[in-house]
Amino acid sequence: MRTALTTFLAATVLATTAVAPAAAAVDPIATTVALVNKYRAKHGAAPLTLDPAVTATAQDWADRLQTTDSFQHRPDNKYGENMYKTTAKSKPTSTVGTAAVDDWYNESRGYNYAKEYTSSNVDYTVLHFTALVWQSSTKVGVGLSQGKNGTFVVLNFAERGNTLGKFVTNVRPPIS
Repeated sequence: MRTALTTFLAATVLATTAVAPAAAAVDPIATTVALVNKYRAKHGAAPLTLDPAVTATAQDWADRLQTTDSFQHRPDNKYGENMYKTTAKSKPTSTVGTAAVDDWYNESRGYNYAKEYTSSNVDYTVLHFTALVWQSSTKVGVGLSQGKNGTFVVLNFAERGNTLGKFVTNVRPPIS
């Protein structure tokens, strides 16, 4: 009886302490894009496709911002661009990427869906949000750079959004 109990206990211990497969590494770019697309769906916008060329441009700029510890939009960028910086140097980049997207989406609280923006009445406090959900954008690129100057997040959008006179058509109210 003792042998059977010992064998049973040993088998139970082995079964419960067997090394579980390592958790899949979190892909910070995929996590960021998934959240962007979740917010887009709330506004009836089609999901964005992660594009390698757009991502290369976003990553290049995120790295440049990190190296220079500056915070300015890329001059003459052919893409729409959202940027975010935090002083966090060790938070997972997936966490920082989603924090950036959440922050940009929170600008929607001040957005007037019935107002068309022109050069004389642009509300610059909501343009990160409008870029996220812009209907005619189809591609996105994500750049994440973490180092001594903090963490930088750059999202580039193609086709470029935030076109004056086209906000009402491209930024729809939430459907849910």
